[in-house]
Amino acid sequence: MHITPTAILALLWMLLIGWGFYALLQRHLRLDDQLSDKEAQLSIERHARDVAELALANTHLSLCQMTKQQETIRESERQRISRDIHDDLGQNLLALKIDLQLLHVSTTGAHPLITQKVDCMIGNLDNTIKSLRAIIYDLRPVVLEAGFQSAMEWQLSEFTRMHGIRHAFTADPTALDAPPDAERDAMLYRIVQEALSNVARHAHATEVNVKLHRFGDMLTLRVEDNGVGMVAAGNGRGCGLPGMRERVRAIGGCFAIDSLPGNGTMLSVSIPLTVAIAAH
Repeated sequence: MHITPTAILALLWMLLIGWGFYALLQRHLRLDDQLSDKEAQLSIERHARDVAELALANTHLSLCQMTKQQETIRESERQRISRDIHDDLGQNLLALKIDLQLLHVSTTGAHPLITQKVDCMIGNLDNTIKSLRAIIYDLRPVVLEAGFQSAMEWQLSEFTRMHGIRHAFTADPTALDAPPDAERDAMLYRIVQEALSNVARHAHATEVNVKLHRFGDMLTLRVEDNGVGMVAAGNGRGCGLPGMRERVRAIGGCFAIDSLPGNGTMLSVSIPLTVAIAAH
């Protein structure tokens, strides 16, 4: 049988086309295998990410609970110390003042120098009792029982009385109408207390403005002074603020300090009300 060149060429073309289809099929099968491997790897990575996100959420929840527990313990310890100071040291100072007053009465007219010295001792004792009461109020701000607004107004008025720095306090009605939360109010009170202490020690300011706003479910507190700024005041300013920053962040809040030399300092704290309420 004679095979023509045309037939041979056609056969070669058929073999070439068949080999091409075979190669394409093999490549398609390899791509399918690779796609299956990628999908399996992607599924593993998704599962790992879900596990990591769940672990992160649980860690954040644990951190919030630990922060809340630490703050509760800290406030309880402050109250215990304030009661001990009031019941022990306070009563002893009061008894000493009564004794000095009796001594003053018994020496009046008979011993002028002794009377003068006793008067001086009574004056020093009165100043000591006032300082002691201020410490007790700092440890246990009973004014918070009258509401956050009253506590802030009292704290600022005492700050102005003691340091001669003018103050202003403004609050949105919606912020004051926020659901009551003793721990949140105590935290904000402590933050303002620390900020005012820093202003008195470092800022060389003449005025402090405290503002309370509510934006949706966020409660924002700002403390702003017209002092020299943190950079000019030195790096030692605000030693108690880092711990507060961590406590605010632990409950999903934001803590920021904005300061420039000669332009004062603004401390801003934003706390989600929903988180604060849910934490109970």
